[in-house]
Amino acid sequence: MEIPVKISWSAIIVALAFSSGVGLFFSLYPAAYAAKLSPVEALRYE
Repeated sequence: MEIPVKISWSAIIVALAFSSGVGLFFSLYPAAYAAKLSPVEALRYE
């Protein structure tokens, strides 16, 4: 039994855009927050 698989280009583009957006947000937001702290404050919780 074969089931044809069709993936549209728009679905691929939306998936890539969403995953890129999530990755950028969760990498840049903590980095921007840490950049505002002094080094002593940033290392205190380690």
